Amino acid sequence: MAKKKQRGGRREGAGRKVSPEGRAVVVVASIPCGLVEQLDALAEKRGWNRSQAVTEAVRGLLKKRSSGEKGNRTPSE
Repeated sequence: MAKKKQRGGRREGAGRKVSPEGRAVVVVASIPCGLVEQLDALAEKRGWNRSQAVTEAVRGLLKKRSSGEKGNRTPSE
């Protein structure tokens, strides 16, 4: 009987590379159309995709919040 060829399986170094910040998580959010248009314009200007733009926006908000902003404000304030 002929030997069965083996294909596939795990290969070292194969697959999507993990960034230095760790694995990415998919987040679904509803954002007003006008904000998405502004976000897309900023992303295009900076050479980012939408995901990178959202990541940088969240990073900026968290940095601002941790650098001394006091109080628990809601997004509408």
